[in-house]
Amino acid sequence: MTGEIKCFRKRFIGGFNRQDVIDYIAVLAKESDTNRALKEKAEQDMKGLVTEIASLKRERDEAKRLAGEYKSEVLEAAKKTLEEFEVSFNSLSEGFEKESASICEQLEAARNIIAILPSALKRTGERFGKLRAILEEGQDTV
Repeated sequence: MTGEIKCFRKRFIGGFNRQDVIDYIAVLAKESDTNRALKEKAEQDMKGLVTEIASLKRERDEAKRLAGEYKSEVLEAAKKTLEEFEVSFNSLSEGFEKESASICEQLEAARNIIAILPSALKRTGERFGKLRAILEEGQDTV
């Protein structure tokens, strides 16, 4: 019913007005049919939604599976790349250690040369002085 209250008219002799009762029964039948149709539509909609939910669950599970595989692939690629970087780093580090040891040896040799250089220069200067003295005296020996 639509919410309005209908009263049956009484007949003068015994009972209610027949047309009022027939109209009331027709309204109830129509409401019952409408409710039945709405119920069937709701059940069909519910079945469609259950099917859609099942489909979405399958898609979600597939997405989770693919994400797991992708994650494994990404982690494996990252691990491989890290190993390659580590090999390159170790090679560079080793080369740097060798080069710095070589440079240290060269610097040590240069330091040793520089350490003796003042005395060598002094002796050379003294020899120049002796040579000048010899030349000034006019001697032929060198």
